[in-house]
Amino acid sequence: KDRMLDMMTISLGELNREQKLCVTLFYLDKKSYQEIVDSTGYTMMQVKSHIQNGKRNLKILMERKLNQ
Repeated sequence: KDRMLDMMTISLGELNREQKLCVTLFYLDKKSYQEIVDSTGYTMMQVKSHIQNGKRNLKILMERKLNQ
């Protein structure tokens, strides 16, 4: 479990700035889409896209680390 958390933290740092910010705000800080829109200035569609793509990329990065 500790290894998975370490891998997630490292992988999160490898996402681009927008994806990292939106994923962190949504999943770790439990902010709503609207709260993220209000605090970042991104549009609703951009927030949804950054979260969706960030989640997918985070999964890919973690799977690569598990297979090393």
